[in-house]
Amino acid sequence: MAYNPPPHYSFGDPSDHQPPQSVPPAYSPQPPQQPAGYVPQQTSPMYQGPPTNFAPPPVLRPTGPRRSPLVPLLSAGMVIGLAAAAVSLALWVSVRGELDDATKLADDRDAELQQVRDDLEAAEAQVEELEVAATDADSMRECLDDLNWFYSTEEDSDEEAEANEALLETCANWLW
Repeated sequence: MAYNPPPHYSFGDPSDHQPPQSVPPAYSPQPPQQPAGYVPQQTSPMYQGPPTNFAPPPVLRPTGPRRSPLVPLLSAGMVIGLAAAAVSLALWVSVRGELDDATKLADDRDAELQQVRDDLEAAEAQVEELEVAATDADSMRECLDDLNWFYSTEEDSDEEAEANEALLETCANWLW
């Protein structure tokens, strides 16, 4: 059977017909000619079936994936790391509680100290007021003593004149 290429359309002379370059060569049932000195290669023999002395391979039980020797070390490291994290967390919570208690105690002490300072300032102000009152009381006491001395003396005596001078001096703020 021969391959007939499709007609090539051309506007020129039909004798100038050339097949297109992309057309494959015509099919020929004859094997291609081999060049002189060509040695054909051995082809692989066809499969004839299993050999007669063939035994099935031994059946191996699945053993699962093989573990690396680092797996136990990594597992131990992970367990130690988790234990260390748990201990660290417990210590942190404990220390955090103690820190909160210490902070609360310090705040309470600060409040008590501030109360004592306020009380001290109030006491100092009261002392200043009482010192003024004590000075006034002493001055009044001297005036009363001089008044008592003036009235206990006889009229027109030297003692009455001394008491009168003392009275004018000590009672100047109280009577006049």
